[in-house]
Formats: sequence, structure tokens, C-alpha cells
Amino acid sequence: MTGPLREWRERIRGFLRGRRDDRELEAEMAAHLEMAMEDHVRRGMSPEEARRVAAVKFGSRLSASEGAGDQRGLPWLESLFKDLGYALRGLRGNPGFTVVAVATLALGIGVNAAVFTVTKAALFAGFPLVERNDRILYLSSGRGCCLSYPDFEDWRAQARSFQGMAVVHGVSGILSDESGAESYYATEVSADTFRLVGEKPVIGRDFAPSDEVAGAAPVAILNYGFWERRYGKDPAIIGRTIRMEGALTTVVGVMPPGFSFPQKQDLWIPLMRTPDLLQKREARTLWFAFGRLAEGATFEGARAEMETIGRRLGAAYPRTNQGRNLLPQVQTFNEFFFFGNENAMYRAMWGAVGFVLLIACANLANLMLARAMGRSREISVRIALGAGRWRIIRQLLIESLLLSGAGGVLGWWIARWSVRIYEFADRGPGSTSWRILDYSMDYRVFGYLIAISIGTAIPFGLAPARKLSKLDVNAMLKDGGRGSTGGGRANRLSGLLVTGEMALAVILLAGAGVMVRSFLHLYNADLGVKTENVLTLGATLPQAGYSREEARIAFYDRVRKGLAAIPGVESVSIASALPAHGASRLAVEFAGIPVDEPRRPVLSSLVIGPEYFRTLGAAVRSGREFSDADGTSGAPVAVVNERLASTWWPRENALGKRLRLFHGNVPGAWLTVVGVAPDIVQAGSTRRALGPMVYLPYRQEPSRGMVVVARTRVPPDSLAPAFRRTVQAIDSHVPVFGPLSLDERLRSNYWSQGLYGVLFVLFAGIALLLASVGLYAVIAHSVSRRTQEIGIRMAIGATAGDILQLVFRQAMVPLGIGLALGLVASLAVNRVLESVLVQVSPSDPVALGAASLSLMLAATVGCLIPARRAMRVDPANAIRHE
Repeated sequence: MTGPLREWRERIRGFLRGRRDDRELEAEMAAHLEMAMEDHVRRGMSPEEARRVAAVKFGSRLSASEGAGDQRGLPWLESLFKDLGYALRGLRGNPGFTVVAVATLALGIGVNAAVFTVTKAALFAGFPLVERNDRILYLSSGRGCCLSYPDFEDWRAQARSFQGMAVVHGVSGILSDESGAESYYATEVSADTFRLVGEKPVIGRDFAPSDEVAGAAPVAILNYGFWERRYGKDPAIIGRTIRMEGALTTVVGVMPPGFSFPQKQDLWIPLMRTPDLLQKREARTLWFAFGRLAEGATFEGARAEMETIGRRLGAAYPRTNQGRNLLPQVQTFNEFFFFGNENAMYRAMWGAVGFVLLIACANLANLMLARAMGRSREISVRIALGAGRWRIIRQLLIESLLLSGAGGVLGWWIARWSVRIYEFADRGPGSTSWRILDYSMDYRVFGYLIAISIGTAIPFGLAPARKLSKLDVNAMLKDGGRGSTGGGRANRLSGLLVTGEMALAVILLAGAGVMVRSFLHLYNADLGVKTENVLTLGATLPQAGYSREEARIAFYDRVRKGLAAIPGVESVSIASALPAHGASRLAVEFAGIPVDEPRRPVLSSLVIGPEYFRTLGAAVRSGREFSDADGTSGAPVAVVNERLASTWWPRENALGKRLRLFHGNVPGAWLTVVGVAPDIVQAGSTRRALGPMVYLPYRQEPSRGMVVVARTRVPPDSLAPAFRRTVQAIDSHVPVFGPLSLDERLRSNYWSQGLYGVLFVLFAGIALLLASVGLYAVIAHSVSRRTQEIGIRMAIGATAGDILQLVFRQAMVPLGIGLALGLVASLAVNRVLESVLVQVSPSDPVALGAASLSLMLAATVGCLIPARRAMRVDPANAIRHE
């Protein structure tokens, strides 16, 4: 036996170093090693002694480093590098496996890193460029919005948990200079706002306390993007005078690129401390206050202190500050700017991509297990030559880490592009988002990506490594590679992983299904109006020239008449807001119906013009629409919707009833109901409920900002240029928004729901793809290991249909169990989405049925390829298969 052993020593060494990798050499190696071991056993050695002596006689440098060589061979670092090189050669020699494994992990890791970046921006990061975001808290009244300036001054004077406080309030208007006129969005702020957030203008100066004194010369600080767009980053803008709402205003500074606080705005102006602002404690019209925590102060301490201050103010001013709902509310960035539904949506997205990652990990484990069992004879030879258990585990874990590392690098690229696409959708055309978020992929994202890359490699690469490290070497070498080498436990583990993939895929598909169904309900919801052939145009009147109500009424009268004269226009009206675009919320009192004064009911109100309901194709149910005379003479009037009439005057005629609205605590005039209109969705983009509405004639309350609606006999887009020309001819200083069709306006109003629906469908599609690939890999591996069995079955009479049934039976077991478990789990998981669903139940049978059908179709495709391969097996070749 000495000659053959010496002859094969160098050849085995070359094989283990990756110089050769064919099945014939592997079989010959195993045969010669088996013969050497049997020879020593016949001489009276134990099997363990025989294995060790044979390994010594093979005596290659590699075997010394793998077995006893761990004690007397190469240093551990050199050994580690040799394992790394061996792993790289092995992955390079099996490109199909490597590509599938890396692509699977890249998808799972990439979408996870992308969603983590988006979630980090929304829930953790706060405003870009704001120093130490976590130390800034946001304060408002207990209702979650708005406060009065006297309350703010008391908070600032009495609170010790904050090193400073400021107040902000959004405004809009018309800006004009030599570059022309345009509308602007601005934020009125306290003079120390930028100092509190830790930012300075890049050119010019900050606001000074003197700038907010009543009567001070108006000044403004520009947003960097607005400065770049309108003035071409001209540094001479500092000191230049512009006209804002007719008032000459001096530009004193420009903020840094990317800075915008607390919303998207064009510029900032100081909040003037006018006598009217200082005296009206009941007028809670300012947006919110914010404060930076003092050193050593905590969030809980600040909240408790502000509640104490609120109770103190309630006792001092019982008429305006009494009651639990007026206590100061202290919130973090996420709590204040992201409401319950949005928080639920972000967390649902994170959970969804977590499921995608788990499916990718299960795929990796299955692929590694299948590949490892295919290498069982190679590993047996290595063990027989002296490789220890830890050495085998380390070798396979290195391969797993290499795969997840490559997947992480590719996943980083996928994440970067995914975040860019999301950011474009959030800030690009059609977006209605007013928030400024930081979508940069910083060190936290990088750390998260590294963590999940390593986290996918170790636990899911460990199972096949531990399995192979426990191989029965004698049995494997005697088996010669025939039949299945996977073993019952390996097959059960593989089936369990596939079952888990199927269950997770069903959960994601069911979630995507209810989200899509919800969006379709939203998209196709009946608003109570006919949206086709309706053209809309928004206009905001500048303060200069339109400070008097008569001037506003005259302008809108001229607009209505001018647009109605355009050929193709059927009717024209105006309103303070479009359907599904919100409405004012005011307290109300009904004549003859006693109501507890502090608990007056609240309803929505809308200012409209004559022919409003006719233009929207919603004829009044009883009474009449407004006419041109309403609001100019006679008693004030109102039109109510059917919901209000049936709620407050059930089984009575609403015509002639009286009500009055409250602006703050100030009651308006008593209004007489002259008409009952159909229910039209007005408040909220989810279109769930049709609340009580009251409509007021625009001559009665003419506002500076109105929207024109016109029903056309021709496609509305064809009349857009004529509409713009007509309004500009009436007053070229009035900026026009649009014109756009009502359908386009509505689509932009629910872009976020559509975006989230697309994302969930994308996640579910990735999960479905990965699950079907995972099932394919398991079935394909099983078919390859059972080639002899399939050949024998066909040799004794099995038909192609029998073989097809055999393959599909193996796949249907994990599919059926995973489908059942996934459907049950989805009933619970979909509850997370309940708050954002529109007219769809979390257990919607259509969505669950579509999810089940999609998974079954994907599984069928995944099984069909290996099944067809099995059906084409040549029995003669299969029987000789080694």
C-alpha cells in the first residue's frame, strides 16, 4: 500500500489546494484512503488509530496544517488566510451558486438598508443641520396644535428645563421685485430661533431682538434654494429691498444649503410682537413653540414641569386656559411631526423588509446546506486526513461571510439608488410633503448594513457547517457518493426553511394585497361629485390692493365672468378648497338646541360661490344654491349637507333652521339654512367619513386665497392656457396655481398612499421571487441527488406524469404548511395596517386569496423547471450515475 499512498500524496495535496476539482479524482482519493485505513485495521489498529496513521503517511503539508498540524503546523493566521483562499477558489469554481446566493442577499440587505435610511430620517434623525436634534422638544396646547403668544411668553419665563424657547408660525403671500411677482411660503419666527437650533446664515446676519419689536422695519432671511432659484446666488441680495404683501422688506441673510426649519419654506421673517398678538390669550393661532433642553434636564422632567406651568396658568386665567385639553403638550420630533398612521406605516415597512431579509437568509441557509451536502465526500476526506471539527466549521463560515460580504456591498448600491428614488418621490413633482428630512446614508446606516450582513452570515451559515462537521467519515467513504447524502435531518432542516419562506411570503403578499385594495378604494372612492371635465385654478390675492373685502369680491366676479365667456366652458364657480382637500373646522351652535358651552360641537365649513354644486355635478337635495345676492343684502344664509341635517334635525325640514359659527370664542352672525346639499367628501385624504358640513357664500366671507372650478364641454387641459391668460389679464400681479384638472389635483392629494402601496407590492414581489427561488433550489438539489432513484422508477415503468407527481408532492408539503401558517399569521400582522386602510378589512378575503394564488403560481414555476429535468432523465444513464 506504500506505493499508491506515495503516488497519490501530491495529487491529494493539489486537490485540497484547489488545483483540481473533478469527481473522478475525489472518488479515487476516497478509495485509496479507504484502502489504507482498512490495511491498518487488518494489522490490529483501531479505526481511529488507522485514520491517524493513514493521514500521517499521506503527510502532505496541508493535512499537517488541518489535523495534527493544528498543533505542530502553520500558525493560525497563515492557516486562516489559506482557508480564505480556498473559500474564494471554491466560490469562483461554482459561479451559479455564488451569483444566486449573492443576489439573494443583496436584495434582502439592500431593501433593509434603504428602509432603515428612510425610517431613520423620519423617526430618529430630525431636521437636517439642526444641532443635537435629540435635545429639542416641541410644545403646543393639549390639542396637539397651536398656542397663543401670551401663553408662550409665560412658558418661556417660567420653565427652567429649557435653555431657551422660540415660537414659529407659517404664512404665505405675494413677493414682488424687479424679477417679477410670485407667491411665497414663509415662517414667522422668534428672533432667537436660529441660535436655538444651532445654525447661522451663510451670508448676512441673523435676526436681532429689535427686529421683532412692533413697528420695526420689515426684514427677511432667504432659504438657500430660493436664493439660488430666484436670484442666482447673487451675494448682492443682502441689503436689497423686496416687496412682501406690499410692504418693503430688506433681505438681511441667507441660510446654509439644505437647511429648512420647520418646513419647506422660501424665507423667514421675524414674528412681530404687536399689541394685538400680546393681548389675545384666547387666540391660539401660532403653530407651535420649541425649546432646547438645558444641560442636565430630561424629557420627562420637562414634560412634568410644563404640565405644572399649564395648571398654574389655568388657575390664573380660567376663562381661556382651564381644562385638561389646554395643558402644554411636550413632544419629540417624531411625536410632533409624524402622526399615528404614519408611525404605523414606517414600522410596517420596517417589518416588511425584515421579512424579506429572513426569506433571503433562509435561502442562503438552504443553498449553503445543499452545497455542503454535495461536498460531503470532500469534507469526509478532509476529516479523514486530520481536519478538526472547528476547522471545518471555520472553513464553511468563511465562505458564508464572503457571500454575505459581497451581498452587503451590492446591497449598499441597491440601497443608495432606492433611497434616491424614494427621496425623489417624497420631494419631487406631485409631492405634497412639507417636511424636510435627512435621507443621507450616514455611519448609522453603514453600521446597520454591516450588522445585518454579519448577522445573515453567521447564524444561517452555521447550520450546514455544524451538520458537516459531524459527518460519519467511514460511512461516507464507503458509500461512494451514491444516493442521497443529505440525511434525514438535513432534509427536514431544508424543508423547515422552505416552509418558513413560504409563510413569510404569504404574510407580505397579504399585507401588500390589503394595501393595494385600500389604495384602489381610495382612488375610486365616490366623492359625491363628478370629477371628469372639471378644470381648477388657484389664486392668492396680495394684501396690497386687496385688503378690502369689496376688492376681493370684485376680482373673483371678474374672474368668473371672464372664464365663463371662454368657448367650451359650461359653468364656473369658486371655493376656499377643493373636494378632499380639507376645510375649516369651527365650533357651532344651533338655535333651539342647548349645548354645554365648553363642549360645543365642531364641524367643517367651506366658502363657495354661486353654481358651485352645479359645476361639480352635485345638485342640491332641497332648497337652493347660493346666488349673487347672498352675502350682500338680507339675512346671512348657509347651505348644509345631508349629514348635518339628519344629525341635528332628524325627521325635520332643515330649511329655515338657524345656526352660528364661532371663530375662536367669538360668535358669528346667525345663519339661516336655505339649502341642503348632498354629502361631498371634503376633510381628510383618506375619504373615510362624510362629516357634517356647512357652506357659506363667498360674498359673506371673501378670503384672499380661493380656487376656481369650471365644468367644461371639452377636455379640460385644452383650456388651461386660456384660463391662465384670462386671470393674468385681470391682474398680472396675482400668481396663478395650475390650471390643473380636478382628477390631477386629487391624484396628487393621495400620492403618499400610492407610494406606500407601491413599496409594499415591491417588497412582496421580492419576497415572492426569493421564496420561489428557494423552493426551486431545494427541489433541484433533491432531483439531482435522486437521479438514480428516478432512473430506476422509469426503468420499471414510471411515466413522465408519475415523475412529475413525485417532484410536486415533495414541494407541496412545505408549500401547504407555509401557506396555512402564513395566512393565520397575516390575520394578526395586518392589524398593524388597520389604521391606514380605507374601506378594507385586515382580513380581506380577496387580498388573502390573491396572496395564496400568487404564491402557488410562483411555487409551481419554481418546481416546474426541476420537474421537467427529472422527466427527461435517461434511465440507462441514471442507473450508472455516480
